[in-house]
Amino acid sequence: MVQQAWNRQAGLLEPWQRAMAGAGLADDGSEAARTVEALANAQAELAMLRGRLTEYESIRGEGGIDPRDALLGRPHVIARSTRQGRRYVEIDFGSLDGVEPGMAAIVGWSLVGVVDGVNEGRSSIRQVTDAESRVPAVLMADDRVVAEGVLAGNGTRGLLSLDFVEDRQGLLIEPGQRVVTAAQPPTIPRGLVLGVVTAASRSPATDHWRIEVVPLHVAEACETLALLRPAVSPP
Repeated sequence: MVQQAWNRQAGLLEPWQRAMAGAGLADDGSEAARTVEALANAQAELAMLRGRLTEYESIRGEGGIDPRDALLGRPHVIARSTRQGRRYVEIDFGSLDGVEPGMAAIVGWSLVGVVDGVNEGRSSIRQVTDAESRVPAVLMADDRVVAEGVLAGNGTRGLLSLDFVEDRQGLLIEPGQRVVTAAQPPTIPRGLVLGVVTAASRSPATDHWRIEVVPLHVAEACETLALLRPAVSPP
């Protein structure tokens, strides 16, 4: 319904712009020119709003859950910090908006961080790439569980490691396998995508694997994120 309303308003604006521009009124300093400029700005805002609505509704397509039920909201990223391996973003939602520590910050159905600090109007999110981030994770090959471990950030934007994966007979870990979250109720459901394996080898000194993972998304590259309500799981 909202989408239809925006489309109708945009449709009403466009003929006005074409007619006034065609009459040569958009190039002088008259009231008509100022009106044309105001209409152009309004149309640009409508286009932006339509884009944000499409982005919001795409979450339903990826996860199969109505975003009105699954999401607290879509805050904007207003600050980023990447000093000395600490990778945080700040968002314009806080306790007054219902944000709580531990909430999952997602892009699509990919976990990019966890709410770490909250005040009334803002919150900080520790990214999964932060040097102190640790997320219980599951390694998947298609729909089959291969192994479990802990996804660790190392302070680098595009690189993670899957730690504590013990070697066993028949275990095969290959590039391209997906890493997803293990369940951490009630705030982080099982199955949120974390990244993709890019390299894996058996450690010569221990009976564990060394596994490098590239995150699917990073919060610091996004203008908006989504906050997942507790106890909501993708199907």
